[in-house]
Amino acid sequence: MATKAELEAELAALRAQLADKPATAEPGPEVDDDRSSFDRMLADHGIDSSELDALWAQFSKELGDFPVQKPLLTTIAAFGLGFALGRVTKF
Repeated sequence: MATKAELEAELAALRAQLADKPATAEPGPEVDDDRSSFDRMLADHGIDSSELDALWAQFSKELGDFPVQKPLLTTIAAFGLGFALGRVTKF
């Protein structure tokens, strides 16, 4: 096991190495660039981002209406999901 003096010496050496290096930070990717690259990826697959937004809105609307339209199926699905999660977390 390392002694306190050895650890402090190692810490001082690491701080000296850190002080010797220039503090240049590389700029991260821009948020707009990420969005445009996502749009380019969608365009490569023939999907427009407005279509994706419309599909998401339709999916969330149908999912919201599901308990009203099919309450028994919703109850069975909730029970099944709870049972599966309970079995997985039982470790």
